[in-house]
Amino acid sequence: MSRSPFRSRRPRVGAAVGVIAASSTLLGNAAAQVAPVVLPHAAGQQALAVRVDPGGITARACPTKVTCAPDGGKVLAVPPEVAPLLGGARVVPIALADGKHLAKIEAPAAGKPAPASAPGAAGGSWAMLVAAPLAGKGTEPIVLWSGWTGVATGEHGEGRSDAVVVEPLGSGSRVLVGQLREDVTICGRPALVGASEVDPRTMTLLKGASFQNLPAEERRAAGKLVAERREADAAAPAFRLLRPTAASSAVGKRFAEIADGDPKTAWSEGKAGAGRGEFVSFSSADEVGITGLGLRIKPQDGVDGGAAPRTLFVATPDRLFQVSLPEDAWLKEPAGYEVKLPEEIRASCLAVVLDEAYAPRGAGDRGAPSAPEVRVTIAEITARTAFDGQGSGALVGALAGGGERSKAAAALLARSGPEAVDAAIAGYDKLDAAGKQLARGVIDTAPCAVQIPFFTARLASGAAAARSTSAAPGRAPRAAAPEPDPELHHARDRIRRCGRAAAPALAEIVKGGAATAKVAAARELALVAPAEAIPALLDALAGARGATRRDLRAALALAARSERAAPVVEEEVQLDRLRARPEGAQLDLLRALGPALGRVKGGGAAFQALASAAPAPFERRYLLQAPAAALARAGEAPAEAYLRASLRKDADPHVRLRAAEVAAEVPALAQDLLAAASDADVRVREAAIVALSRAASAGAKLPAGAAEALAARLASDPWTFIRGGAALAIGAMPATPAGDRALVGALADPSPEVRRHALDGLGAHRATAHIEAVRDRAEDKEEDVEVRARAILALGAMCDASSVDLWTRLALRAKAPIGERDQRLGSAALAALGAVHPADLPARLKPLLDKDTPHGLRETARAALAAAPQCRRR
Repeated sequence: MSRSPFRSRRPRVGAAVGVIAASSTLLGNAAAQVAPVVLPHAAGQQALAVRVDPGGITARACPTKVTCAPDGGKVLAVPPEVAPLLGGARVVPIALADGKHLAKIEAPAAGKPAPASAPGAAGGSWAMLVAAPLAGKGTEPIVLWSGWTGVATGEHGEGRSDAVVVEPLGSGSRVLVGQLREDVTICGRPALVGASEVDPRTMTLLKGASFQNLPAEERRAAGKLVAERREADAAAPAFRLLRPTAASSAVGKRFAEIADGDPKTAWSEGKAGAGRGEFVSFSSADEVGITGLGLRIKPQDGVDGGAAPRTLFVATPDRLFQVSLPEDAWLKEPAGYEVKLPEEIRASCLAVVLDEAYAPRGAGDRGAPSAPEVRVTIAEITARTAFDGQGSGALVGALAGGGERSKAAAALLARSGPEAVDAAIAGYDKLDAAGKQLARGVIDTAPCAVQIPFFTARLASGAAAARSTSAAPGRAPRAAAPEPDPELHHARDRIRRCGRAAAPALAEIVKGGAATAKVAAARELALVAPAEAIPALLDALAGARGATRRDLRAALALAARSERAAPVVEEEVQLDRLRARPEGAQLDLLRALGPALGRVKGGGAAFQALASAAPAPFERRYLLQAPAAALARAGEAPAEAYLRASLRKDADPHVRLRAAEVAAEVPALAQDLLAAASDADVRVREAAIVALSRAASAGAKLPAGAAEALAARLASDPWTFIRGGAALAIGAMPATPAGDRALVGALADPSPEVRRHALDGLGAHRATAHIEAVRDRAEDKEEDVEVRARAILALGAMCDASSVDLWTRLALRAKAPIGERDQRLGSAALAALGAVHPADLPARLKPLLDKDTPHGLRETARAALAAAPQCRRR
């Protein structure tokens, strides 16, 4: 029995050539050679002398029986990247089956960097097959093949490399050249495919050679099984576990027909001869136990040149069985066979490998004149499982519970096509939570056209259920949000995977679903198909109210921000299209566009149409303020004028308030905001002052007199929050003498909140001219503790070195505080110390680094030590 050249089961392609080698008697200990290697005369073949040295490869054929030497022979061409490797090359003589010879030259690249022209060659070998010509066929040495072996090319998972295999026979050897591919293996075992064989009769490479890839040692150890004939056809299984994934060869490339359930079709190996070693690999599901195999050898319509296997191997990643067929199945028309496994096996891969065949005499002798064109054939192979005979409904019922049997049933359903998916959908609501989870996995295998109706319905029902479990009106909210509903989460995931294909179903829910379902579908529609979402959401907004309208508008805004929706948005803002919708929907569209409104062609005209329409009710005026601000920022003068008029003249304070809120980012309206800071309505004044503060914080230049106007508010407004807002706004502005005097005056304000904001402003301005007033607040033990803390921080910003000792005492007192006052003042003192960073700061804070210091305070002290100084040391 021959020995397989495979030494390992699962090498990667790039390394697989390391497990494909000649018999050890041929290649085992050959060393690098400089002396010539002479292949003697053989029956019908000349002698050959080969010498390999760093200078190149020289070969000479000798037609007569004289001493043969390479001197004067032909220099064989090698690629430039190979020449540096020839010093370590070796020449191995190989005797072929009929007594002829050839030489294999190997130049390993291991240990050398890969050449630039063969970047994957590091660790591979360059090889050449050279032979003497046949007698009477000239005197030129024959190069049968040359190239890199063991060098992977291609993407990960699809890599491939060339390989040379020397297979020992009873007399001599076979030499084959083929490919190793990561995507074509015998359940992880490397397999030579696309092989060509050296033909000794012609001394050429002939395509279409078969090769037994299974290692001889593994074949000898394989479990022995005998197929039992069945007279009647077995019932067609409801589910097909095995899916063909690859084949070493197939007539017409139709290897999938070996497991398609059709007795009229078949797989026939595509190599001449008995096809020994040809195989088909199948994917399986390792959740499902296989108890046996059903075989049908001859298809109903036959195959030209078809023949039956005598023995074959069944391989999994870690098991191998040899199956014998006791009779020539090709002579038994209706014959089917059953193979019972000794125990249930679970594997993600299964392969069938041909061995001996019931083939006519001479079929295995390639090229013999009498050899027929034999195609060893298997019509059908079926995995037997514990679920045989059960229909799809029974398997769906078995999903309940989620145990091992349930997972096996799910795996079968997932591999069984539309009928199984329909059954999973039909039986879904009768399952428990674990069964539903498995059923969802089955439904995931269906095309989106099938998934979408199911998962959009789950989305709608799941959203309603989620809303019903939230706190009812008048009840306290839950302490923590509930865990996400896995069913709802899965439905969203599948809808998003299907993308735009889900748009029609989602749009139907948005159009006619319950409120909670509308909102859930609206968001998904905006994500997966924003262009389709715009008209659907505008239609839905026409009749929506309250929170539902708000949520639908949020979805509309999400869709409108997508570039894919830009053409639809421009179409919707055209006046004829816009006016066809209710006014509420028109307003919602402009509001949803947000800052993008200024970039939409026709957006200004759409705004003007609404703004100028009479009458002008409160709701429209209020809702148009944000679109007006977006257009004003884009330079639309009519929108700016509308916003200014609203801010200064609208009779309703709510409209003036909204105008003030949105005008903060419109620089041209700063003077109008300053005027609104003295509005008769307190809430308008507050909004204007907050807007001015935001503008100042963003670096906008406020108009002349802003500090004085805000100072007047700070000094005299009867409302505390107005005075506090004015202090914040002045602090956000660049420092001015008038503004700082106003902040100092506010240190006497009766409200601690106003005093805090005033101190923050003085610190931000580093108003050292008023440092004494700030120091008074910091040292006043009767002052509000937060006011004192803000004063300390302001002094730190002013680099008040004279307060360092006070801050040190306050910081150390926080180590054993009497109350929250000591903790707050200590924290502020540490921050101030970090800003000023006196030279002796490590010594001052050393007591706070001890282990008995509370952790939070110790970390604050370390932060102060690590802070970058903000003040120049004196």
